Amino acid sequence: MKKVAAVVIVALVLAVAAIPALPAPAEARGGGNFWAGFAVGTATGLVFSPLFYPRYHYPPPAYYYPPPAYVAPAPYCYQTYSPGYWGAVPVYDGYGYTTYQYHYVPGRYQTVCR
Repeated sequence: MKKVAAVVIVALVLAVAAIPALPAPAEARGGGNFWAGFAVGTATGLVFSPLFYPRYHYPPPAYYYPPPAYVAPAPYCYQTYSPGYWGAVPVYDGYGYTTYQYHYVPGRYQTVCR
């Protein structure tokens, strides 16, 4: 807040100091007060540009650590038994006919790991 007040006070002082240097409207075309206008414009730009131009605040550098290593649990394996069954199996003959015959599919042991 103190900075804003200081900037406003400086701007008012410069504006009041520039009043005698401003040319009258009648002599605005041919008046020779270029340097006075240049000085007021430069001072105004230096005072008001920090107020209107945004400052960029970059975030502090972030340090990324590697993620924790994931250790999978040991697999749990067990055996199951599938009993045999009678299943219909297609049988193709040489003339394009398909018939189904029942065949016995024997049982088997199977290892399952999770």
